[in-house]
Amino acid sequence: MNRHFRTIRTAILLSTMLLITIIPAHLDDCRAESFTGETRLLKKLDPVERLTYFGLQYLMNNHQKRHYLSRPTRRERDEWIDQFWVDLDPTPTTEENERRTEHERRVALARRLFKMKKAPGWDKRGETLIRFGMPSYRAKTWGNIGFYEVTPPGEVWHYESLDMIISFQNFSLKGEYIYSIEPYGKSSRRELDRVKNVFDLLYYGILQPILPTEYMDYDEIKDLVDFNPDDIDYIADQDVRIEQSRDLIAGWEREKTEKKINNFYKYMKEKPTIYSFEMNRELLTVFFDVTSFKGGPEQLRTEVNFAIPASEIFFLKEADSLECEVTLRVQVRDINTKPISYGEDVIRAIQRGGETFVGPSFLPGQAILTLEPGYYRLGIEAVDTYSGRRGVLRTNLELRPFGESLAISDIQFASTITETEETRKFLKGNVQVIPHPLHAYRIPFPVSFYFEIYGLKTNKEGLAYYAVEYRIVALQKRRRGPVFEEIAPAITSRFETTGYGSTQTQTLSIATENLWEGPFKLTVVVTDRRTRESVEKDAKFSILD
Repeated sequence: MNRHFRTIRTAILLSTMLLITIIPAHLDDCRAESFTGETRLLKKLDPVERLTYFGLQYLMNNHQKRHYLSRPTRRERDEWIDQFWVDLDPTPTTEENERRTEHERRVALARRLFKMKKAPGWDKRGETLIRFGMPSYRAKTWGNIGFYEVTPPGEVWHYESLDMIISFQNFSLKGEYIYSIEPYGKSSRRELDRVKNVFDLLYYGILQPILPTEYMDYDEIKDLVDFNPDDIDYIADQDVRIEQSRDLIAGWEREKTEKKINNFYKYMKEKPTIYSFEMNRELLTVFFDVTSFKGGPEQLRTEVNFAIPASEIFFLKEADSLECEVTLRVQVRDINTKPISYGEDVIRAIQRGGETFVGPSFLPGQAILTLEPGYYRLGIEAVDTYSGRRGVLRTNLELRPFGESLAISDIQFASTITETEETRKFLKGNVQVIPHPLHAYRIPFPVSFYFEIYGLKTNKEGLAYYAVEYRIVALQKRRRGPVFEEIAPAITSRFETTGYGSTQTQTLSIATENLWEGPFKLTVVVTDRRTRESVEKDAKFSILD
């Protein structure tokens, strides 16, 4: 009788275990996506390259994976990896790449703590560590064998700053942990209750979390732990709990737990990798544009113009003054991400007296570079010295040669243009042109801009004769009541002038009283009156009411 009972119980147990191992099949959506032919291409990589690839698969799309694996030699693959990381560098104007450093440390730690013999070399705990770093809490959960149900042992990880819970279970009982919670609000009530109970036991100190010091040295985790401030409230205050019904509290806590669980799948879909320097990081707003002018032989004078909102800069109060400092940096790389040039500027402002800064709304800056015609990648940073806030931008830039024929430089919009004999910042000859990269003007302040003309033909005395015409056209129809007017030039003007030399500079200020709120296109046409040759250049700006 006892033998018969044991046989039945064993059959039920095996059937239950089979069902449990089938359940996680839907979690394939959370693995790194593969593509046809990946296995074949992986065979040509040596073990070190495979480890690099398996760690990077969570950051790459299928196009990038195929492009990397298709490189014929290890040298080319290593160069591809270096270029890949340049585009992900959170501080593109410095030598250090914080994202790459943290990622490689995470991969090494995942391989040591959660090592598996089969690819990728770690289980789902290792994948989660690579994606999100070390959790705030990590606790083991018990396995349970009942007559009708088997619950394998597992772990629950909690990331406080991400408000996220991840549950793992050792379904095979061989040390390989996989995700155990069903995504998108479909988790069973039993599983939610199990995770919530672990939460409660952790909160009240009954269940002790796995301490980092149990499996690694402090130096290995000090830059990997989740060091964001505690801001969760999944356990209600005890006084509040007494006043609430138990059913209401239980439902509320289950709902909070379910949200934390589903946050994991939300991150996996929307932001599958998060690094510590991204957490609680308030970026500094940076406006910029790039204007190019003819320089020396086969060279271009390239100006990266900045505007930083004064309201976002930290002003240090010293005695009876307010002062700020923002460092602007530009790193230029070629198409292969090789560093080509570097530029820097420092914005400083000092105000005597007062509790708040009453100067301009935007503080200007400018980094000047000398570049050859070509295609470049720019990494741009602005760092507030006193607050540490940082703004980071990237852009691509194509510089074309001006040649020897008639040509116009880029149009540089300015906040003010002033003639001066003093040595000042933003000088062009005897004119100070303070850049205005926002290209936005308020009525009634004029639209001011600067440009240069090249390749004018001169007479024997060196005089050039030319005409300048400009047109301003609205890019959107203007509404007058219920009717939209047809787009027509808002402002047109033309004048003729002379100057010594084949290169001339022009500064213009156009009144805005006849303009209205919205975007506009400025077209400048220059005609050489000796050759009748013409050339034009377009630029866009906006009018604010």
